[in-house]
Amino acid sequence: MQMRRWTLVIVLLSILGMAQAAFGQGLADKTQVSFHKDKTGYVFLAPGVDLKNYETIVIGNFSIEGLPDLGPGKLESYRDAYRNHLKNKLAAAGIFKEVTDDPSKASGPKTLVIWGDILTMHPGSTAKRMFVGLGAGKAVAEIKTYVSAADGRMILLGHHLRPTSGMRGGYGSDAFAWLYEGVDRISTFCVEYIKRVYSTGK
Repeated sequence: MQMRRWTLVIVLLSILGMAQAAFGQGLADKTQVSFHKDKTGYVFLAPGVDLKNYETIVIGNFSIEGLPDLGPGKLESYRDAYRNHLKNKLAAAGIFKEVTDDPSKASGPKTLVIWGDILTMHPGSTAKRMFVGLGAGKAVAEIKTYVSAADGRMILLGHHLRPTSGMRGGYGSDAFAWLYEGVDRISTFCVEYIKRVYSTGK
C-alpha cells in the first residue's frame, strides 16, 4: 500500500513538472523581476516560456498610482491610449486567436493577461526646452509591462522602456502631445518583443 502511495506521488510530481515545462515557470511578484538590456528596451523572460501554448491575451490594468497630476483626465488618457495601442498591435500581429480588453475573460489555462505600471508621464519644462535645448527639459514617458498566465498570475515576461523627447527643442505645450508619441513607441517595442518571444522563445 505504501509503495502505491509513493508511486502516485511520483506520477503527480512528474505531471506537475511537465506542465511547468510546457507553460514556463514564472515569478509571483513583480519585485522579483530582473530586467536586462535588449534591442527593444529592457526585458525579462522566465525559463521555459512558450507563448504558443496560449490562445487568448487580455489587456489588463496599468497603474497610474503615485504619478503627479497633469490635469483633468490626462493620465487616464495616456493609460487608455497605451492599452488601446497594445490591443490593436497585438491583434494585428495575429499570434493569438483572441486579443480582448474584457476582464471577464481573464481566466483559463490558455489565457494570458498583459498589465503593468506607468512609472513616469511628464511633459518636462517648456522654458528649458525653449531657451536651453540640447535635451534640457525633455518630456519623458516610462512604462513597465508584464505578461502573466491568467491561472495563477505567474509573470512570464516583462518589458520596460523610457523614451524621451531627446535633443529636439521647442515643444512648448506640444510636450503633452509628444507623450502620446512616447506611449505609442513603448507599445511598438513591447509588442515586437512579445512577437519575438512567440516566434523564437527568446
